[in-house]
Amino acid sequence: MFIAKVISKGKQGKAYTSILLRESFRVGSAVKSKTLAVLTHLPAHVLEAVRRAVAQPADSLPKLAAASDGSLRLRQAESFGALWTVDQLAQQLGIKEALGVTHEAQLSYWQVLARVLRPGTSLLAMVRLASTCAGAALLGWHRAFTEDHLYANGAWLEGRHAIIERRLWHARPAPPKDQLFLYDVTSSYVEGDYNALAAWGYNRDHKEGKKQLVVGLLTDSQGEPVSIQVYRGNTSDLKTFGQQVHKIKKQLGCQGVTLVGDRGMIRADQKAAAQKAEFHFITALTKPQIQKLIAAKVLQLELFEENVHEVLGEDGRRFVLRRNPVRQEEIQRAREQKQQALEALLKKANTYLDEHSRAKVATQRRYLAARLESLKVQDWLKLTVHKQRLVLTLDAPALKAAAQLDGCYVVETDLKTAQGDAQTIHDRYKDLAFVERDFRTLKTGHLEFRPWFVCTADNTQAHALTSMLALKVRRHLERAWWSLEVTVEEGLRELEKLCVMELIHPQSGKVVARQVPEPGARQKQLLDALKLELPARVPEAAVTVGTRKKINQVRKTIEK
Repeated sequence: MFIAKVISKGKQGKAYTSILLRESFRVGSAVKSKTLAVLTHLPAHVLEAVRRAVAQPADSLPKLAAASDGSLRLRQAESFGALWTVDQLAQQLGIKEALGVTHEAQLSYWQVLARVLRPGTSLLAMVRLASTCAGAALLGWHRAFTEDHLYANGAWLEGRHAIIERRLWHARPAPPKDQLFLYDVTSSYVEGDYNALAAWGYNRDHKEGKKQLVVGLLTDSQGEPVSIQVYRGNTSDLKTFGQQVHKIKKQLGCQGVTLVGDRGMIRADQKAAAQKAEFHFITALTKPQIQKLIAAKVLQLELFEENVHEVLGEDGRRFVLRRNPVRQEEIQRAREQKQQALEALLKKANTYLDEHSRAKVATQRRYLAARLESLKVQDWLKLTVHKQRLVLTLDAPALKAAAQLDGCYVVETDLKTAQGDAQTIHDRYKDLAFVERDFRTLKTGHLEFRPWFVCTADNTQAHALTSMLALKVRRHLERAWWSLEVTVEEGLRELEKLCVMELIHPQSGKVVARQVPEPGARQKQLLDALKLELPARVPEAAVTVGTRKKINQVRKTIEK
């Protein structure tokens, strides 16, 4: 910004002097300028104060407003700090480029950013957020939209689901050296009367009376989300595995891959599918599978120690054994708590039988027997009747047999020793905790992608995709702000305080200039951790975004 003196001549040759507040900008290699305000009418002492203010560019608008002696007014406009930050990170991660530049792409991109800024927001809330922040100015919207446009956008986004994931996979800033993928599934409940993919199934959220959706998440070896897919709520975990193999090989174009899945994910058919694609696998065995191998003398109980131990099977499979003492203690303590709870119920039942002569022992026995079965202790804790009283008896040999494998687990792989030693195989399986962490982030207040309020299959898949892309941005923020001991929510709230400052001409009400204020010490610290520097200017919004109700009100006013 600078002050220019312009001399122009009138029709009779008279010279006129104008004092103008101008701003220079570059168009290609040419430097041009535009007039922000006419200062000719200002008194000499006010004009001099404006000159001094312009000479100090940092936070010059407040200085200009103060120096103008009421001729110019300063106001705080829309919030931009948090949105600009999230937008910059999404661009660095390749999300914006992967979506494209069309109007539909802009709508999808906004849903991703809005989910980071306001977790759990509905489409209506996303529109309201767009009307209160500098979305139109920063993101270059050229067309207004309502919640109806966002809902209709789901079909477009799902149609490009595979393309977007493939673009992001190949645009990774720092791809891991190994070709290893972690895969797991979860379930989530839906609200409303209808969802095309909803069905009664395994309820991991323990939300009674709600139909479920099955969500599969594929990540790289570092836990970075790669792909997400929604299945019908009654789909078994095993049936989703084959699609992931096909996606990795055909869609992502990967070779020599190792897939890691839990004991309920990879069974005989899934191992065969992986081997057919020339992939390797790492998984764990179920307790019955371990017992079967012990009975066949392939494994021995003495080999389960705190340190990993490897056993080579006859067919070339490798078994990595370990006993986790912490988990062993937890299981033993849980077993003792179950026994104490049942003994308390037994005492209560016998007291009831003593106080009610007409009470039936058989009724109380059925109730307690059902509790034993639900707690899965009937193998070593026996319930009998003696002289019209209920008795619990501990079967010591059965308890010893049940406790043999406490804290024990076996990791199975078809990888050769040269491709990873026993400790490496063990650690790669434990990396499934990354996927579990991602699911917690998606399902809790951090991103809150449940419950699902969408109806169509396209919108359901699109909701999952935008949530996954938001997760990628959030992970970046978490890593950058970890050393500052600042949560993502705290950091974004602090950056939201950064608002565009506008210089207004009181008489005309026109915006003379817009400027980004200097960040505070804490805000600068957050931006420095992300290696970001605020822009000097924020353009004016090209469009005004409003909810369907507000848009309709505007139309009615125009019609009148």
